[in-house]
Amino acid sequence: MKYNSIIFFIKLLIPFLIHSWMPVAMAEDSSIIHIDPISFTFPSAFEGEILSHDFVVSNRGSADLEIKDVTHQ
Repeated sequence: MKYNSIIFFIKLLIPFLIHSWMPVAMAEDSSIIHIDPISFTFPSAFEGEILSHDFVVSNRGSADLEIKDVTHQ
């Protein structure tokens, strides 16, 4: 009887552990931000010179991606 109780407990525990270890990105209805390139270093420039670079931001998830703030270092 003790053996059956242990097997029953393990069968209940396994789905919980699998779900709790799942990365957030794999969860249903989540947004997954993808930025290409992830970083960019501008070359040296003269004062007043305008430099620009395009970053492609996309959502690889199934839920809406909300970008609320953008900062720089």
